[in-house]
Amino acid sequence: MVHKPDVQDKGKDAVSSDSSGKPHDAIAHVVQQQNTPGGDCTSTFKSHKSATHITTLEFDSCYYGQTTKDGHSRQLETPVMQSHGDGKPKPQLEKITTEGITPDRSRLAVFMHELPSVRPVYFDTKEGRTGGTAFMVSKDGLMVTNNHVVENSGGTLKVKILNQDGTEEERTAHVVKQVANQDLALLQVDHKPGEVFKALKLSQETSWRANEQLVEMGNANGEGSISMAKASFGSLINQDKIPFDKQPPDVFQGRTMYKLHSAVPPGYSGGVVLSVPGSDRDSAGNVTRQGTSAVRAITDYSDTDKTAYVIPAARVQSMLNDYYADQTKSKK
Repeated sequence: MVHKPDVQDKGKDAVSSDSSGKPHDAIAHVVQQQNTPGGDCTSTFKSHKSATHITTLEFDSCYYGQTTKDGHSRQLETPVMQSHGDGKPKPQLEKITTEGITPDRSRLAVFMHELPSVRPVYFDTKEGRTGGTAFMVSKDGLMVTNNHVVENSGGTLKVKILNQDGTEEERTAHVVKQVANQDLALLQVDHKPGEVFKALKLSQETSWRANEQLVEMGNANGEGSISMAKASFGSLINQDKIPFDKQPPDVFQGRTMYKLHSAVPPGYSGGVVLSVPGSDRDSAGNVTRQGTSAVRAITDYSDTDKTAYVIPAARVQSMLNDYYADQTKSKK
């Protein structure tokens, strides 16, 4: 089935732009420049099979839209959340085709490009390690997560940063703002002089389409690895109507939440819900994307292996606005 871009894929949350104001698509640009894998890809194909073990550049130049010499589609093993009989979703490696215009391939492209920005966070206590997820929202290392993720951390957590060369590095992050009634928190990662992080764009869309297709990313069960879940929009729901007996303390019970059809476990708290851009194939057979992904919401928690409750991106933006306003006041 052809996966055509729709209104949401072309919407204002789906296209980013450079300093000139012109829209760009990093994947499409690389594919146009390197439509055929070069010699450097040979070793990549042999040594890397899992999506979490290759860099974004390797994906763009060696996998995206590419086929083997025999014309077969290339595949990457991707950790995707699956429901289980015990009610506890678990990530399982799923082979996803990297060529074509299927919804799964579009989700894989989102996962590969946002992986450096969606990271595991954790801290140790006498009872053991507590883990969740956070994502980058600024180039200087500001990260968003849930307030209940940072509770009992003493204000300091560890973040597993993904470097551009594919290596991981543990960094320290400090809690710089908490909004308990929305279950949101802001972290600042210790960064090196001149270091620039890849920040995710927050969606400006406030409406959701019925069964809108989404990608959810998080740190499943706090084990320290990012996986993805195939999600779709379900409905709106008030906080006090959610059938969950361990709701974060101090949250505003009248707030509107968004209910998704998605199988996510503990540890996905603080993770992202991302829009999925459309894609198309031209007469020459080249695959292009229509726009880029954006953060639609932040995962709060789930009550079953089929439902996730998420906080809209607008509330994250509100927290950021308040934080920057406070920073400006403190400098005066």
